Amino acid sequence: MTELLLRAEGLTAGYGKLPILHDVTLQVYAGEMVSVIGPNGAGKSTAFKTIVGFVHASSGRVTFDGQDITGLRPDQVLPRGLAYVPQGRVVFPQMTVLENLEMGAYIERDGGRVREALARVYTLFPILAERRGQK
Repeated sequence: MTELLLRAEGLTAGYGKLPILHDVTLQVYAGEMVSVIGPNGAGKSTAFKTIVGFVHASSGRVTFDGQDITGLRPDQVLPRGLAYVPQGRVVFPQMTVLENLEMGAYIERDGGRVREALARVYTLFPILAERRGQK
């Protein structure tokens, strides 16, 4: 049996007094690829922002890799290996392509691992290597 990696159970959350999520439950097992599909305004982003701590849940519980992460801030969730990557072109326009990529490794202190990760990214997406100095 595959290990349960992420479970969001009974999440209710929103912005101010406007609830967006109503008793949402989601499970992801190790090695599984999951998609959440729905129209604009359905709560997809709110669900993921709640899971990683950008939005406070008024009820429900989130566990990741066997640990309860309910109510933790995003900076406390990220080192555990769970991150929120927004859709679209949410980049830092004042920074170069390389600097934007390095932001994805800002908690990694081993420079060698960062260089290896960049090499993998450049292999997968050669255009990024060509444009690493471009804003």
